[in-house]
Amino acid sequence: MILLFSLLAWSQTPKPRPENPARLKVAVDPGHGGEDGGAVGPKGLREKDAALQIGENLKAALEAAGFEVLMTRAEDVLVPLWDRAKLANEAGADLFISLHLNAARARSAKGSEVYFLSLDQGDRDGAEVAAMENGGEGAAPASESVLSSILQDLAQKAYLQESERLAVNIQGQLNRLGGIKERGVKQAPFVVLRGAAMPAVLVEVAFISNRQEEVKLRDVAFQKKVAESMAMGVRRFFGANPSTARRKAAEQTK
Repeated sequence: MILLFSLLAWSQTPKPRPENPARLKVAVDPGHGGEDGGAVGPKGLREKDAALQIGENLKAALEAAGFEVLMTRAEDVLVPLWDRAKLANEAGADLFISLHLNAARARSAKGSEVYFLSLDQGDRDGAEVAAMENGGEGAAPASESVLSSILQDLAQKAYLQESERLAVNIQGQLNRLGGIKERGVKQAPFVVLRGAAMPAVLVEVAFISNRQEEVKLRDVAFQKKVAESMAMGVRRFFGANPSTARRKAAEQTK
């Protein structure tokens, strides 16, 4: 067990950023990309495009609030799910937010959902959403082994409570945004959240399968409001959890 945690500290701990230790960094992860288009709306809106547009707005909102931002992708390219948390870890990110659009067979389904990692299958609905979003993961890298899988789970398990708090804060702000029905914070086994050595959530902003919400998702003003709501959730998370920021500051000075 001591060996496992030593390996975890070596392979998963975010790297120090001595060049600017005071600023908190948020990794923004627009889902899908490249040949993985994700879900498609009734009028043809692709999840990968809307996720990137919202991600760009979230980056701007967070930077305006004083955060540093890492985008796991800034264009229409495919970044393997296995690599996204790794990019955040290597950049020394303090939070990881993966952006997606939900889809359901019931076209009336609407609203936002915020997830944090479940180390089991979670409930049926969450498992179905995770299976859909995990569909573009492809084969695990050759380096993936039983040991590295255990290390990934340990990395995120250490942050589950903070991940839940982050999810609650973001969901609370999205609930305030007009026209989005509350669907609540949930857990599910998302591949993209595994291995993130920081609080990490996946946001299903709205249902791209719903005609009315697809129209909203195309609207630049709505995208900006969604981004500002999530940025406020991040600010409230750090305001209510100052130990997260203090811990990071301490790590930066080691």
